[in-house]
Amino acid sequence: MATQSPVSDLLSRAWNYQRDGRSDAAITEFQKIIQQYPKDIDANYGLALAQKAVGQKEAAVATFRVALDLIDQSKQAYEASRERTADTDNIKTPEDDRFQMLDRMVKQRLAELEQK
Repeated sequence: MATQSPVSDLLSRAWNYQRDGRSDAAITEFQKIIQQYPKDIDANYGLALAQKAVGQKEAAVATFRVALDLIDQSKQAYEASRERTADTDNIKTPEDDRFQMLDRMVKQRLAELEQK
């Protein structure tokens, strides 16, 4: 049986707080994760959602922008490290899908906040 990484356990706890409507506790947990893992996309996205939930609009916008930058950086790093051949150059991977999904979700949340 595979074991979860320490960050996975921390993220699970933070997301559970968020799902339970305990956004203040979620903010604290996400911030702890980001202190240790500042480039963690999921922690930054979760923090922004929790900030949005408690009405911290400016902080949420700033954190969503950080998440968007991290998504772009991670996608660029992945693309640079990806082995390409003429046969595989146009093949989508699960990583491509994940980056596209994350990018859309963050941009949607930013648009929601910027409309208000």
